[in-house]
Formats: sequence, C-alpha cells, structure tokens
Amino acid sequence: MVTTDFQGNPAPRLTGRMQLIQGGRSTGASQRPAPHAPAGRVCAIVGGTGLLAKLDLLARLMTRVDVLALGGGIANSFLAAAGTDMGASLCDHDLIGEARKLLDKARACRCELLLPVDVVVATEAREGAEDRVVSCAAIGPEDMVLDIGPATVARLTACVETAGTVVWTGPLGVYEIAPFDGGTNALAWFIARRTRDAGLRSVAAGDDTIAALAAAGVDGRFSELTTRDALPAWLDIASPRAVPA
Repeated sequence: MVTTDFQGNPAPRLTGRMQLIQGGRSTGASQRPAPHAPAGRVCAIVGGTGLLAKLDLLARLMTRVDVLALGGGIANSFLAAAGTDMGASLCDHDLIGEARKLLDKARACRCELLLPVDVVVATEAREGAEDRVVSCAAIGPEDMVLDIGPATVARLTACVETAGTVVWTGPLGVYEIAPFDGGTNALAWFIARRTRDAGLRSVAAGDDTIAALAAAGVDGRFSELTTRDALPAWLDIASPRAVPA
C-alpha cells in the first residue's frame, strides 16, 4: 500500500521505524484563531544547530510557552548539560554552563522542557550508513546522534495533540540524509494533519525549518511560515511569566 498525502499524491518516504503517526480528527469545521494571540496551550519545538545564536530565543520562549521541546544539535548540548555522554555528536561543549542556566530557568518559570529520551545514532552521517536506535543513556563513544528516536517522536506528537498553538524552528535531525530524516518527517506530517483536522495553529520559523517541511511535502499545510528564526510577533508581545529571583 502506498501512503499518500492530502491530495492523493505519494507521501514523502519515512524510515521504517517511523510509521506515519495518525493525528486526531475533529468532526467540526476547523476554526483558525485570530492572528494577534496564541490559542490554547502553546508548545514550542526548537531544533537545528548553533546554541549560541538561540540562547536568547530559548530564554524568551521559556517565559511564554507551556512546553518547550528540543531536538537536533540544540538538544545534544542540553543533554550534555544534564550529564549525558554525547559520544562523537555535535555539541556546543563551551556553552554547557549556559545550557545549565536555561535548565534552571525552565524549572523556575514552570515551563515543561522535553529532551530526547532515545536517538538514532551512526558512526558517520551519510546515506545508507548503518544506524540504530538507542536510549540517550546508551550513546557510545563513537556514536553520532543524527536524529530523534521513535519514543521521542511519540512524546512530541502527544505534546502537539494537546496544544492549540505550535511554534517550530529547526530540524530535529540531519533531515537531508536518509535515514536521519525520520523524526522530522513524522512530526511534520502529524502537525500538518492536526492543523487540517483539529484547527491547530502551526507556525514554522527559519529557512532550515521551511526547507525540511518542503522536503516532507507539507510546507503548504502549516498556518504560518516565516523565514525569520525568531518568535512570531504575536507571541513575542505576550506577557511573559515572571521568573522567581
């Protein structure tokens, strides 16, 4: 059986372990929220690489969203800050102290922070490389983390399913190379379905994010796309939660 997209065209390939995740459906017509305020529970997803450029973004999100989920190289740095041995993975080791401060800030301002619980690893980032899924605690010294694992995808889709608004910036793995596109593809399709069927407000920010959605065939199925790797204006002006001294 060939998996198809919303218009009956063949769907983008998903790796075998990342089965197409079925989103919930609403029997009523989708109601798009007004453009000036976030609707319902707000979930932010931040991936990609380059923690230094995203420190301010992460700090601002923590005071404005209910859940902040991390993937990609950004998550590697936070996992390392939490004590996980990241092997040969891309990681901003010189910013571990800053990542620890953000972990403390998330707890202080009651922002739920979701880090990967399992990952896809290989010893090299190339198409056809031998890969395997391991828990984060089982990352080996020669392993490179190149995608999130299926248990992590399930946690993210569960978060999206309870959200009224999702803001996503940064791919969750090396989406340009199979089989390390599975996590990004699975989440992209799930968000697209929730947008169509349940009135989810979905925002994708940044060139890399939009390119990843285009590769998955769903860039036209999100509520908003912006090339700015920053907070949407309507979320940026939201009153931030106070951080205890």
